[in-house]
Amino acid sequence: MGLPMTSVLLTGSPALTEPLTGILADSGYASVAVFHDPPEAVPEDTVVLAVFDHAAHAELTELDAWCARSGARWLPLRREDGRMIAGPAITPGGIDFADVVARRRSAARGPLPGDSAPLRPGDLRWVLANLAVHLERWLSGGRSAITAGEIELDPADLSEIRRPVLPVPDRVRPVPAVTDPDLLVDDRTGIVTAVRELPAAPGLPARLRVCAVDVADMRRVTNWPNERRALGVAWHDYDLARQSALGKAVERYCGSWLVPEREVRFGSYAQLARYGVPALDPRRLHLYSAAQYQSPGFPFAPLTPDTECSWVEGFSHSTGESVWVPAFLVSNERQPGEARFADPLNSGLASGTTEEQAITSGLESVLARDTATLWWANAPRLPRLSIPEEIRTLIADTAEGHEITLIPLDNEFDVPVVAAAVFDRVTRWLSIGFSARPDTLDAAKAALADGFESHHTCRALDNERELPALRQECGDLKPYRPDRRYLDSYRDDFADVTDLLCQHQIYLDPRAGKRVTPWVRDLPDRSWEGLPSLGERRLKAYQDRVEARGFEVVGVDLTTCDVAAAGFHVAHTLVPGLVSPFPAGLPSWGGGRIANAAVTLGWRARRLAERDLNVIPLPCV
Repeated sequence: MGLPMTSVLLTGSPALTEPLTGILADSGYASVAVFHDPPEAVPEDTVVLAVFDHAAHAELTELDAWCARSGARWLPLRREDGRMIAGPAITPGGIDFADVVARRRSAARGPLPGDSAPLRPGDLRWVLANLAVHLERWLSGGRSAITAGEIELDPADLSEIRRPVLPVPDRVRPVPAVTDPDLLVDDRTGIVTAVRELPAAPGLPARLRVCAVDVADMRRVTNWPNERRALGVAWHDYDLARQSALGKAVERYCGSWLVPEREVRFGSYAQLARYGVPALDPRRLHLYSAAQYQSPGFPFAPLTPDTECSWVEGFSHSTGESVWVPAFLVSNERQPGEARFADPLNSGLASGTTEEQAITSGLESVLARDTATLWWANAPRLPRLSIPEEIRTLIADTAEGHEITLIPLDNEFDVPVVAAAVFDRVTRWLSIGFSARPDTLDAAKAALADGFESHHTCRALDNERELPALRQECGDLKPYRPDRRYLDSYRDDFADVTDLLCQHQIYLDPRAGKRVTPWVRDLPDRSWEGLPSLGERRLKAYQDRVEARGFEVVGVDLTTCDVAAAGFHVAHTLVPGLVSPFPAGLPSWGGGRIANAAVTLGWRARRLAERDLNVIPLPCV
């Protein structure tokens, strides 16, 4: 629709509507008029322009609702924090002003800024002229930043700052057609509000690049308890560390909430089966043992084929068909009155730029963490690998300060999985990273980076100023101890260790590292020759190994519409029958997988009794 066929209705502050009327009158529109009370109807060829010399959130929110009811396109302009903010261009059914307010509120580091002194006449003319240009480009179908978000117009230096505005996925809306990773990051409106490289911490390898990102607080705008920070690491390459951090941020963002349009069924496995709904038999899950369910105060209820729970739809990559899985495996959300069966699995959640990439990364996580859990709970004394020259080069500047142990972890899938134990000789901290990769050397490098990354968590836990904020996020953490004797703060049987973050706090105590020395340090040697290999980092390569052992690969797509618009996919990959690392106070003894593994893998001649399995916390998150 050309400008000669378009009418403009203006509303807002007279100091802006009056001069803007003159500017637009000479631009070739069919008509330009100012209104104070909204008309009963808006013709299809009309656009509403709302311009205010203050923040005007209430007025613009009310106008947004009226335009939605009337089917009118409209464009806001408002004054905040010394800048005039234009956009986004709003068409009913897409991004709206509620998204603008929610994004700014969730990303704000403090109260939303207030109004400023009036604009000078020259500054006002510049702002309105810019607005007129963007309006014309939008209506003419040309390229303008207001179609994807806001533009902050700063009269002080005649600059424009473009800010993305993604739809908040608390309502059903269409996904934006164009995907762009740049839509993800912005300090005022982004899902990710800050990206920064962390300098090498004292004693850590300078070649390990670390990126930290801050994430908008969605709890300010809806019931969405998302994590607020993420770290990414990579050897040498900061861009890879940044990609890793952004990937972790979006996977935790999507994985912390089920969007409203997500269909959730409630019932038992037996009921779903009677109606012909393909569902995951809960007997295939290894949760908790009968003894655990019968123990006083145990927080979880048993899940049987006749137990009612919430279900979400997934996709079996093994059968090529949909399958419904218990929602608690991937989300903390529960129906009113629904029993608590377990915490969400802490393995398998991953992101990627394609669905296959997300599933592949998730499957690597599942295999690495299942293997690590079997090893740790049985505590066999496995041999270690020598440190190859390529890894020696990576840690050359910190070799004297750390003791590194690389342990290849045997598993029934013949997939390269490595545990990298990092012992700081100065602080006496121990952390362990795990990784599955097609090649053992690549797995070792990734696991070692993970192990060093955990030392950033240790530093935060050991900081008296930072610990209170962490305790707000994880109430199970114990108060700060300058003596670091955290083993004295927790129970001897670790029954009060109900969050993985607590396990890192325990290893601030040098005595904790000594307890696990028999199967973590001072180990016999093993050759690099004859170690398993997959050949390529592809989903099929891993999937073939998993299915050959009789297991199924299931993916639950958790991608929200805003993350999809930024070009990411998020999925939670499940392999029913495998286990995840658990808080020491809530071990996954169900189904016997952990005890049987020691016999299957040749670690022991007979399985250990449940009471004899290792519950000393595993120093990982």
